[in-house]
Amino acid sequence: MPDEVKEAIARHTREIDPYESRPKQQFLDEWGRAMGIGRRKSSTAKAYVVQGDGEVLINGKSLTQFFGRVHDRESAVWPLKITQRLDKYNVWALVRGGGITGQAEALTLAVAKALCVMEPGLRLPLKLAGTLTRDSRKVERKKPGHVKARKMPTWVKR
Repeated sequence: MPDEVKEAIARHTREIDPYESRPKQQFLDEWGRAMGIGRRKSSTAKAYVVQGDGEVLINGKSLTQFFGRVHDRESAVWPLKITQRLDKYNVWALVRGGGITGQAEALTLAVAKALCVMEPGLRLPLKLAGTLTRDSRKVERKKPGHVKARKMPTWVKR
């Protein structure tokens, strides 16, 4: 390779160690809150967890006002329930986008991440319960010539 090319490439390269990069360590903020962000489908949830008595507010509404279905309420506070911390922490959350169930499952991930900041020892039980794993499934796109993503039009012989 010519020297000019090597010099040009050298100006735009930098030495990095792939084993050196680690996830950013999270801490409590000045008000003692732990923050976690969760996503599911097109929903995003940001949850703040603070020491308290088990109050849950989502977009300024209580858990029962915001989520009509019992399953969505259960999944929103599932990380607190499996770690027996339901009456130990207050949760204040902002959720946007998607549908109700997607928002509830995004909130599950956000609360689990915030709990790991509050109590790092809870990481293993939360991981084993599957609450720290992002569900990456999205809606599959519609293909041309198909009725939906995979559904084909009715086949006619002639």
